[in-house]
Amino acid sequence: MKPSLVILLPISFFCCAQALAQTGAVAGPPVAASFAPVTGVPIPLQSASGRFSSLNPPNLRNCSYKRVTGRVVSPRLIMVKEMNCGRPGHDNVLVNVQFSNPADAAQMITGRNVSITARFKSAQEDRDPLFFAEFLIAEKAQFVAGDPVDRSAPAFTSYMMCQPPELDTLATKLGHELCVQSTLLANPAVTTPALETAARAPAAMSPEDTMPGDPNAITCRQDPQRSDRHLPAIACARNSYWVWYKTKWGDPLSSTPAPP
Repeated sequence: MKPSLVILLPISFFCCAQALAQTGAVAGPPVAASFAPVTGVPIPLQSASGRFSSLNPPNLRNCSYKRVTGRVVSPRLIMVKEMNCGRPGHDNVLVNVQFSNPADAAQMITGRNVSITARFKSAQEDRDPLFFAEFLIAEKAQFVAGDPVDRSAPAFTSYMMCQPPELDTLATKLGHELCVQSTLLANPAVTTPALETAARAPAAMSPEDTMPGDPNAITCRQDPQRSDRHLPAIACARNSYWVWYKTKWGDPLSSTPAPP
């Protein structure tokens, strides 16, 4: 039996095509081409640990939960202390929130404790012969309550994002898909130069390996079909994140969230 590995490190990122429908010209005088409205770019789901991402993880199952309370990680993610949805025994898991009313996303202030109702589901996706990634999803979610809003708190955790739009230019320059630790995107002007340098020399490393040196230094590793099973990506994060990943790999039930 595979060990239950719910590690984040996601980052979900993809280069997704937007659907554009163009009408053809009609007979008669030339007319300007018209376009149908652009549909939303698909949003990757994050695994319970945040280490992995997927557009459409298989093996969906319903969960018994109707309401949960968690701490906001992003407009689409909350961290729930205890949630035995899917495989039991996991604490501090990330739940993907899909609001029925998009306006509810305005309530998702980083660090705020919020309660939501939803149709909760779990999914599992094989990553290699050793493990699978688990996903927790709150479909048709509705905001119920939250702590008083003061201001957004600093990031208290992170997750792996694959092909974030902010890095499209860098990915094109490198000629390679990128998955990066989410907090590296907080200030791209500061992190992008170091990220580009590291991404040009990714290491061939296993999950059990870490990079020596400054815990805040950005390092990259070759990560084909791991952060996202459909991407031959390079994964980049701070060294402190890779240390967390090594610990999580050895102890999948560890409840320690990924470092920011």
